[in-house]
Amino acid sequence: MTPSDLAPRRLARDLMVRPLGVGSGTSRWAPSAVQPDDARLLDGLRRALEAGAGEDQAQLFDTADNHRHGHAERLIGKVLKEHRGHKAQVASKVGRVQGSAPHPYAGPRVRHQLEQTLENLYLDELALYTLESYDFGLGDRYLDPVIEQMRALRDLGQIRAIGLRGPRFRSSVRSIRRFLDLFDRICPDVVWTQASGLLPLADLGEGEDLGAFTARRGVGLVIASPLAHGALASGRTDRALAAWGGSAADCVEVMESALTHGLAELAGRFGPSPDALARVALRFVLQQVQNAVVVVGVGDEQRVGHDLRFLGQPLSDHELAMVDDVFSRIRSVMIQPEGRAPSVGVKV
Repeated sequence: MTPSDLAPRRLARDLMVRPLGVGSGTSRWAPSAVQPDDARLLDGLRRALEAGAGEDQAQLFDTADNHRHGHAERLIGKVLKEHRGHKAQVASKVGRVQGSAPHPYAGPRVRHQLEQTLENLYLDELALYTLESYDFGLGDRYLDPVIEQMRALRDLGQIRAIGLRGPRFRSSVRSIRRFLDLFDRICPDVVWTQASGLLPLADLGEGEDLGAFTARRGVGLVIASPLAHGALASGRTDRALAAWGGSAADCVEVMESALTHGLAELAGRFGPSPDALARVALRFVLQQVQNAVVVVGVGDEQRVGHDLRFLGQPLSDHELAMVDDVFSRIRSVMIQPEGRAPSVGVKV
């Protein structure tokens, strides 16, 4: 029996989805990344879709048009076409792929890209279409036309909700201010971001993080990378370190030690298997951000289950506090004042 806290969550008006979604991934599609294994990704997408087939809840599949210029969309489309009658809802993004237009948001670019995205996915509508870039041209010349296009697409039923990419934990003050300004102008239905226990939701100031902000404003939140690019399931500390980026060579050893010891502490309490660690990491986010849906990538070394039963029973208040303490101690080593190396004396 699925715990009551895993009931469908409202992302937007008339858009209810299960709290555990499916992602085509983020880091694997970076320009420097190795070409993904299509067979492996397809297998993972099929297993994820089949895991939710027996549930009376819609699954959210999250992807983006810039993942190898639509390649990820086409993989998801192939799986959806194989499973007619599926209950999947699909989210994608726009704002990175320029094509032959002078700018990714120029003219009817958003509408044209949506048409291509729907064709890639074999769908007539998108559940969520997210504006991924904050660059709307010189002087924001394309911003108002893009807002009009997005609202028209929603009114026509081609998309069900308008999304806006939110800031991340390490976003600059300038980026956070830009997000807040765009939020007020665009009035999105949903905010999309990346976060995990290691890299929590962005602090927007005055003691309010992105989760509290979206809840207060009545919009949904989609959280990608809740396993820190697999580190919180596979134990691969190099993946978490890569997510922090740019650490000096003399800091890496200390940071890796903090991660290793922290993950070992969680494994000692909840079990050493990848599934056990992943369950804790996912529940930690879901139980603290009640308006959020988390999306987990497929095709990585870990075989994280997308069946809600995988999440098991809720973490107790004591367990949540223990997990939060471990993550906080890891961050205290990894986040240091500029120019100061992590201290080897920090308890981990």
